[in-house]
Amino acid sequence: MFAPPPAKLISSTLQAFQRQWFRFRRGVKSLALRVFRVKDASERVARGFALGMVINFIPTFGLGVLVSGFVARIFGGNVIAGLAGGASLTFFWPFLFFLNLRMGGLLVRPEIEVDEVADINEKSMNALMWGKSFILGMSVNIILAGIMVYLLVFFLHARLRPAALAWFRRRRLRRSQEAA
Repeated sequence: MFAPPPAKLISSTLQAFQRQWFRFRRGVKSLALRVFRVKDASERVARGFALGMVINFIPTFGLGVLVSGFVARIFGGNVIAGLAGGASLTFFWPFLFFLNLRMGGLLVRPEIEVDEVADINEKSMNALMWGKSFILGMSVNIILAGIMVYLLVFFLHARLRPAALAWFRRRRLRRSQEAA
């Protein structure tokens, strides 16, 4: 028969999940604060963030965040926003890899079928990594995601920057008053 897990195991698992969720939320807030603190033209911030973010569609083997800052600088975007954009999707690379394969599969028939993320293994990665479908899907995703993120950040950065910075100041002030 199946025995239910002990309460201690459930409690420790729940606490670990809560810690991870807290770290994730804190990371997202920190990333947003870095982007809103940039005192540059909204166009340069949007360009830097979009260029940094689309680097994640390219398999950079862990160097995407560093590469994103250089790419943002080369193309006239803000370096800090580029680094923030590069860090935004770092942990979603398996999904982005799968998205590249699916988009390329819509345009070019791949040699190996990949229907789910679980179907990606060493054999399929070697066959599809530099295949036509992956490269074409990656290119299309970079263009589409880059344009959408650029427009989104461009319009939101200028309009929300003062309100976002005021919100972050209030939160910080409230935390420092609670600690005292």
